[in-house]
Amino acid sequence: MVSDLIKLSIENIPILIKGLPITIMLSVLGVILALLVGIVGGVLGNSSIRILKYISKTYVYIFRNVPFLIFVYLVFYGLPYANIHLSAFPTAIIALVICHGAYMSEIIRGGLSAIKKEQKEAAISLGLTYSQRMRKVILPQVLMQIAGSTAGQTSLLIKDTSIVSVIGLSELTRLGREIVVRTYTPFTIFLFVAFFYFLLCFSMQKLSNWSESKVRRYTMGTA
Repeated sequence: MVSDLIKLSIENIPILIKGLPITIMLSVLGVILALLVGIVGGVLGNSSIRILKYISKTYVYIFRNVPFLIFVYLVFYGLPYANIHLSAFPTAIIALVICHGAYMSEIIRGGLSAIKKEQKEAAISLGLTYSQRMRKVILPQVLMQIAGSTAGQTSLLIKDTSIVSVIGLSELTRLGREIVVRTYTPFTIFLFVAFFYFLLCFSMQKLSNWSESKVRRYTMGTA
């Protein structure tokens, strides 16, 4: 009987794989946009202007202390009250970006704070504008320093894509649940689901390590 259940689960893997593209798109778009939000939030949080720092700090405090599942529901059911009607996919992206953008903001703010004052003063003495200092001097060093933390947050974001299945998005987890309802093989099906998430997180970790090495070569002038 056990072998029959395993065989039945394997037969349903092609259906499960259909959820991979959506999970991958959620992960890639979520990471890129959350990082962009994090850069803005981190720069504001490290600003010498008190009101900008307060705005960033408030944003981080709110969204780091609201459970992601609850926030998904708030976005999904709250947007229609503002006469904004979106499908499940963009709603999921909004929830992922806003929530994980708060974590990215704090990571980047910490990285900016770690940059030595002398380096900022040296960039100013060279006549670089604020945008040039950020782009050519500060952000490359920050991104290298926070690579490990960013990779960890990226893995959390990928795993959080499983939660958006509650709003009807047919990604890996939801398709897994649908297969379980039909086949009554929860252990083996969710074992395969866990394996796919492991592959995604592992691949993202390897990509992060590669990008970190490229940034390190760039900052050392050997790229």
